[in-house]
Amino acid sequence: MHRHRRRNVPGAELGFVRRLRYWRRWQVTARVPSVVDIPVRIGRRRAVFVGSPARDKWLVFDCPCGRGHRVMVNLDPGNRPLWQVSMVLPLTMSPSVDEHSDVGRCHYLVREGRVLWVEKSESR
Repeated sequence: MHRHRRRNVPGAELGFVRRLRYWRRWQVTARVPSVVDIPVRIGRRRAVFVGSPARDKWLVFDCPCGRGHRVMVNLDPGNRPLWQVSMVLPLTMSPSVDEHSDVGRCHYLVREGRVLWVEKSESR
């Protein structure tokens, strides 16, 4: 009886690893018509558009600091300050988010689904 040995091809498992890393990044997972329709629980590394497919007004997510506060950034060009979302999967938005809340200050960028924290400076 001849048995075939299964050979591991170097890098074959990398596709799965890359997909796993990709799904662990921040992404927009839903769109709701109004602020009252935002889910109570959005999910970790997830964001929700508020508005219509033709015109998003807000991007809503739970702050990546993990202290439980929710962040709403304006996407409506008629209001300021204004953020832009250039990719939804994984999420990329600009400019940085500089959130001041009861739990403290959180300042970060979201690029290609990754949160990049801005270090505190003494001049601010």
